[in-house]
Amino acid sequence: MKLGFALEYSLGHITHAQNLKCTLESRPDIQPVYVDLPYDGMTGAWTRLPGVRSNWSLRASLGAWLGLRGQAKLLDGALFHTQVTSLFASGIMRRVPSVVSLDATPLQYDALGAFYGHVPSTNPRLEEIKKRLNQKSFGAARRLVTWSQWAKDSLVTDYGVSADKIVVIPPGIDTERWAVDRSAAPISGRLVHLLFVGGDFPRKGGDTLLRAFESLPSSVNAHLHIVTKTADIPLRDPSRVSIRRDIGPNSPELRKLFAEADLFVFPTRGDCLPLAVLEAMASGLPVITTRIGALPEAVTHGETGWIVPPEDLDALVEAVTQLAGDGALRRQMGRQAQEVASERFDAGRNYRHLVDIVAGTAG
Repeated sequence: MKLGFALEYSLGHITHAQNLKCTLESRPDIQPVYVDLPYDGMTGAWTRLPGVRSNWSLRASLGAWLGLRGQAKLLDGALFHTQVTSLFASGIMRRVPSVVSLDATPLQYDALGAFYGHVPSTNPRLEEIKKRLNQKSFGAARRLVTWSQWAKDSLVTDYGVSADKIVVIPPGIDTERWAVDRSAAPISGRLVHLLFVGGDFPRKGGDTLLRAFESLPSSVNAHLHIVTKTADIPLRDPSRVSIRRDIGPNSPELRKLFAEADLFVFPTRGDCLPLAVLEAMASGLPVITTRIGALPEAVTHGETGWIVPPEDLDALVEAVTQLAGDGALRRQMGRQAQEVASERFDAGRNYRHLVDIVAGTAG
């Protein structure tokens, strides 16, 4: 079976694409045809056209269409991830049984847009055209896959898609690879290691975390580890904070930091369902995060971590203080988080399910 995969390569979707490709390597019954669509680095004269050069949706949509149009007659089926790769492919999807997968709907992205540097148009006519273009794409797809119930609800409510057409399949991670046995670790009397992982430091709430960390009571003996791509982060006390900008997704160095951490702190302002949180849970870490996007579907307050309002410094300080000071509670929450990750976010199971949906639609 020959299947096309138009894959967005931006932010957390890079890890998602890598994990999907690993699953496809174990499927000899499927011959994948990849159209990789990086946010930066797409080539071709068309990428420099006015309007296209500065618009990711146009670049991704045109790139997917150009990459698959010559293969369409040879394909048994196709997957478009995310929906921005499918906007100009309705004609292909009518000929080739296709699935569109997404982490958030365009309207949900618009609501979070300010945190992504995205400014929705104020032109009602243009917004209506965009909505109809997305509805056309959703209508042409045989099935839709969302990362969360949050996104599925928006497809039904905002775009009129039948709930029966939508399957919720969260992104997956290799839970065995990320698993850490913390049963023998001491739970008190030592330095507590806090971990933050977020390429876009401000959007992920890194500045709020730094202020909270600097406001912790003196009784909290902690060190903060930051993994980010953001430069020029001012530190009041560099001896208590370590910053790494050279660590890639799924790397041994990243897994080592998760393994050595005691608590994952992620007070994001704008997100859908970030894979870093799922990696933390699989590593047996309790997670402090915010009620943004689909995060409450992953982290249960008081059971697998702590949910605080975004940009609420006092609530964040209280949560970090309580969990940093209670090793037994951290171990209990971390164990529950690891169980949830194994049950709901295992890459082997979730990506097999996704591939089976695409193959079943084609077959």
